[in-house]
Amino acid sequence: MADDPQNVPGNGPEGEHQGEPGTGTGTEHQGEAGKGAEGDQADAVKTAETAREAAEQRASEAEQEAARLRRSNAAVKGVDLDALRAEVRAEFTEQLVRAELRAAAAGRLRDPADALALLDTSALADSGGGIDAAAVAAAVDQLVKDKPYLAADQGAAPAWGDVGAGPREAAEPEPATPLDRLRRAYGDA
Repeated sequence: MADDPQNVPGNGPEGEHQGEPGTGTGTEHQGEAGKGAEGDQADAVKTAETAREAAEQRASEAEQEAARLRRSNAAVKGVDLDALRAEVRAEFTEQLVRAELRAAAAGRLRDPADALALLDTSALADSGGGIDAAAVAAAVDQLVKDKPYLAADQGAAPAWGDVGAGPREAAEPEPATPLDRLRRAYGDA
């Protein structure tokens, strides 16, 4: 491994000394010309700094890997499947109740959306997700009773009357000749 302090030049068995600086377990430089106690300390400081930098690099890599693993685990473990199923079931039940309410209000109210706005949909389903059709019909009936102005007009005439379009039966037969037509138009004069 490139970051291993054992692979750093001057810090292995091929180096000039082994062991931690200041422990006295390594060989000492006695007899080399130009080096004394000060040279040994400089080498020891350099080796310690290199080892410290390598250790900091490994620690940084380990922290990054731990953060990646935490994110990965949170994505997998953070989902409670039972809670997710319950949430989906509740949303689906709410949609079913709304559809049932719209269907029940379709012929009874002018605008079936009024039933959705004015009625409590949560009271129309049981805890298992079943919908009580009788409760839905009773809720719409009660809404029509409480607010009759929302009710659809049953049996009322269309909003527009007869505009005279389309085929009609003639009141009297068509004249046989154009002269008969003129006599009818101007009266028998």
